[in-house]
Amino acid sequence: MLLLKERLEQASVVSLQTSAPIAEVSSLIIDPRELKVIGFYCSGPRLDINPAILLVDDIREIGSLGIIVDSADVLVSPEDLVRLKEVLAYNFRLEDKHVVDDAGHKLGKVGGYTLDSESLYVIKLQVHPSVWRALGTTELLIDRTQILHVTDHEVVVKSARKPRASEAAAAPVLENPFRPVEGTPTSHAER
Repeated sequence: MLLLKERLEQASVVSLQTSAPIAEVSSLIIDPRELKVIGFYCSGPRLDINPAILLVDDIREIGSLGIIVDSADVLVSPEDLVRLKEVLAYNFRLEDKHVVDDAGHKLGKVGGYTLDSESLYVIKLQVHPSVWRALGTTELLIDRTQILHVTDHEVVVKSARKPRASEAAAAPVLENPFRPVEGTPTSHAER
């Protein structure tokens, strides 16, 4: 199932132990090398830690109530996450990154994205075109398979260019089994 980023932002973190909300998601932590959500920054009056991080591995379920965890003990301080210090130092935000194709054409900026609910990989980017490009189109959806690489300032995607006439001519000619080959009978009457 796919989830919009907006559904996870401001989502409640609910404890199975107390059956009550213990925190609220304030932002997503994305590893830019994989375009995957690895955790969430959380805040709330019931927390002893500020900022608190909820790792994806500690989530029981993402449902209509919010993000369900075993207890408040799964929320940790950033200093306790030694193996994730590098990713946390990136402070990576996908929103408002410029999107360009591999030919150098500017396509717009990332306005939102869709996640896979199981793996929490970024599946689709919603790209809002610039004012001038918006006259011809409203929004672009870029699939994960089209993304070539991500930098601090931009997302580079495969261009959607049309093949040149020379490339189209080089395409192999396929035989149509329903069309007769010249010199062969076309109907039973001719046989």
